[in-house]
Amino acid sequence: MSFYKVLKHTIVFKLINTVFVFLINLLLIRLLGATASGIFFYDIAVCSFIILLLSWSMDSGVNYYASKNNQLITPLFGFVMLLLLVQVLFCWILIHFLKFSIGSFLAIIFIISNLALIYATSLLYALKKFRLLNSVTSSINLLITVILFYCFKFKVFAGTQQYYMAIYIIGIAILALLILIILLLGLKKNTLPFVAISPVIKNIFSYSSVAIISNVITFLVTRMDYFFVQKYCSSVALSNYIQVSKFGQLLILIPIAIASILFPLSASDTRLITLDKVQQLCRSITIIFVFATIIIILTAHRFLPWFYGGNFDQMYIALLFYLPGFFAFSITTILAAHLAGIKQLKTNLTASVVALSIVFTGDLLFIPVMGINAAAAVSSIGYIAGTVYLLFWYKKKYNCTTSDFIVFNKKDIIYFLHQFLP
Repeated sequence: MSFYKVLKHTIVFKLINTVFVFLINLLLIRLLGATASGIFFYDIAVCSFIILLLSWSMDSGVNYYASKNNQLITPLFGFVMLLLLVQVLFCWILIHFLKFSIGSFLAIIFIISNLALIYATSLLYALKKFRLLNSVTSSINLLITVILFYCFKFKVFAGTQQYYMAIYIIGIAILALLILIILLLGLKKNTLPFVAISPVIKNIFSYSSVAIISNVITFLVTRMDYFFVQKYCSSVALSNYIQVSKFGQLLILIPIAIASILFPLSASDTRLITLDKVQQLCRSITIIFVFATIIIILTAHRFLPWFYGGNFDQMYIALLFYLPGFFAFSITTILAAHLAGIKQLKTNLTASVVALSIVFTGDLLFIPVMGINAAAAVSSIGYIAGTVYLLFWYKKKYNCTTSDFIVFNKKDIIYFLHQFLP
């Protein structure tokens, strides 16, 4: 299957899956209320940071080396399962020192399930099993959506918010279990002795140790504002801001779908993904964002409070401040996936450091005074700075211009319609 056929399929399923995730998010807001949902999603962000630290970005290293040599997939599956057992122990110890609205047990289930999921997903991506992975993920999210809607429609568990949180987290656990079973059933018999893969494991640790630094910094760039908003703003403002961030996930849906394919293909053979193809993909993202921005500016001031509820009247202005950042982050997502595939992790790391220094300084100075609008504006400036650095790297490395990645013309629109639309 060609790159664009795989990409088109992945985008369609990512769109379906994102719609379900969006509906799950909306139903949780309605079931929990503005204040409790803000606290819940804040706790999820903290758990996500713990997942990142515990994983040590081993999924990046596993994906990279398994994509280069599929014979490593079976022994690497055994390796990540042993690693997961160790992480279960660390998680159990760590959680007892923290307090979550979802409770310690659900926090542990959420963290371990996501760790298992990212390892299994990285191996399935290395196998190029994009269709299977997307289908299973969408099916489970559909199931969670239906259950939460039933609870909302018929007032099931009314007044018991913990049950709604449990439904969401148990759904993720079921998804992780299914993906692990599917991967296990598809594995071939291991013909490589451990001695043969021990150098690979060493290389994975080396690769992942660079990736974890970049990923932690990227996480802080994209989530540090949560902690400042939680400290200096009201619970309702926190909930508004988190939903602005989650709304942005819809806008970066296609870049994330592209990146999920771009990385393993770039890693397996650098000749598959040329500079021209990367530039064309970035220009396609620009086309999407131009139209999306116009629609948001014209309609979101009425749509958001109606859709989320009356307590979410702070979202519109914050979203406007965030839009340039979402666009920059989309371009960065494409470039970073390509760079990771050609083993330019230090370039991604430097771009993340540039963005983090701006976001941290700006959040510290302006959020206590100007609230969530300042948080959105500062994040945009940080994302743009990181993107500018990556574009400068490409310019220096390949002697190209920034306009090659962003400025589109009539031919690009025709190309976009031909490649991405039915």
